[in-house]
Amino acid sequence: MIEITSVQNNLIKEIVKLHQKKYREEFIIVEGKKALLGAVESGLKTKYVFGTDKSLLLEYEDDKSILVNEKVMEKISTTDSAPAILGVLQKPEYNIEDFRDYKKIILLDSIKDAGNLGTIIRTAAAFDIDGIILFGDCTDEFSPKAIRSAAGNIFKVPIVHASIRELKELKKTHKMVSTVVNSKNSIKDFITEEPVITMFGSEANGLCKELLSLSDISYTVPMKEGVESLNLAISAGIVLYEMYKS
Repeated sequence: MIEITSVQNNLIKEIVKLHQKKYREEFIIVEGKKALLGAVESGLKTKYVFGTDKSLLLEYEDDKSILVNEKVMEKISTTDSAPAILGVLQKPEYNIEDFRDYKKIILLDSIKDAGNLGTIIRTAAAFDIDGIILFGDCTDEFSPKAIRSAAGNIFKVPIVHASIRELKELKKTHKMVSTVVNSKNSIKDFITEEPVITMFGSEANGLCKELLSLSDISYTVPMKEGVESLNLAISAGIVLYEMYKS
């Protein structure tokens, strides 16, 4: 175990770069004991583990464990209140070819808010979704905020980015379901005919025309008249629960 006490240390400077998406090609930051444990249990390779207390580092390999003071931890953390432990791990990679065998898939179109994305990932894990597809201009699923919002579940559900060509291939084996605000079909009547890909659009723009053209059927979450549309994560939670029930 080594100890670093200066925020000017070269390794600390390298870790801080991971706060930016362009540097997260190979490694990601995972903050907090629960999220770090979930990442390790999922099989992700650990590069470094930083902790402010030796006792937190004992279960990790000695040559990868780094004891730091609170000032250094605040520097490498992305939160206002720095955690006591933080890991740098190999970024997971998934293959869209494997999605052909998945029965329940959700697709998110151009989701911009990392907190919403993390919450949907957490909900997907709770309701037994096999995989998540990101389409269009989506936020980084491995941003620290998305990882925190997923509450340790981000490594439990495979996530891939897909092109329209790849989606057309999946349509050969999967039913495509769109969620919209004005369908005559209520989500309460949704019966999951597996395998299925259930698609969600952004709060601002909904699903794009390319995705709507692939849809086999659409559903709406019925609401009281005069109420603004629901937050995307809330809407997705309702739909995923209905999928889980059916």
